Amino acid sequence: MAKPKYSKPAITVSDQAKLLLKRGLNKSSEKNIETKLNTVSYYRLSGYMIPYLDRKSNIFYPETKWKYIWNDYCLDKNLRSLLFDAIVELEITLRTRMIYSMSLAHGSRWYEDSSLFYKNILLQNDLKEIKSHWNRSKEVFVLHYNNNYDTSFLPPAWMIFETTTFGTLSKYFENLDATLVARNQIVDFFGFNKSSAKVLISWFRHLNVVRNICAHHSRLFSKTFVVCPIISKSKFNKRLSILPAQDKVYATICIIQTLLKETCSNFDFTGKLQKILKSANKRDFQLMGIPKNWKHQKLFS
Repeated sequence: MAKPKYSKPAITVSDQAKLLLKRGLNKSSEKNIETKLNTVSYYRLSGYMIPYLDRKSNIFYPETKWKYIWNDYCLDKNLRSLLFDAIVELEITLRTRMIYSMSLAHGSRWYEDSSLFYKNILLQNDLKEIKSHWNRSKEVFVLHYNNNYDTSFLPPAWMIFETTTFGTLSKYFENLDATLVARNQIVDFFGFNKSSAKVLISWFRHLNVVRNICAHHSRLFSKTFVVCPIISKSKFNKRLSILPAQDKVYATICIIQTLLKETCSNFDFTGKLQKILKSANKRDFQLMGIPKNWKHQKLFS
């Protein structure tokens, strides 16, 4: 059966506000709704309406107010901003450790050496990506290298890795031969050991997904993740075995806090998180998978 053509027409902001009120928003100002809809589109905000809507009738549950939806939107925006900043710190740290450890041990162009990697086919794909990122970069140091050096040779790792993405960076790290001393120095720097490196790899993979959600301003706080981090049951990460759900953003929060404690202890992640969560209600905490006693857990104390 052929799918129907989408045919709903565009409507004015005023009509959008009237539609929301018609669907049962309680004690909400049409003017206030219009003001917000003039800066944030109805469709973007519709995702934040879902927890308050009866999906069968498409009517808001009794006592639902516009301010609840808007507060959730602002909560999510502030949470994304915090998580993005924290992940950037961790990304830069991983980038730095890979450049130093691997370059000192295996030379400036180690990222081309197939003997250092687990799967050559993955290396070739990653190498293609890193070259593409370098070639489209307009950074001053890229232009300087291209104007002054033989470009038949790729630039050193400390240059080319500064132009690639967190996704490519984490794939390079994941593919490194597990027997390399330099690779395990990186693992150790993040507070892990050789036997728990797979957990760290899964964390970076997950953080890259979250980073991209934050960078594209997509809804985060109520998301159920498909790419879930591994939570180790070993003594090393025993404090994380209490996580109620690995597919909720609380798992991400715990991972970030754990890694920041090891690498960027001056980043006041917990303090900033507490300020943001002051505006969260009981339903928000449930959507994020955050337990009531989260502030008293050892990880955040």
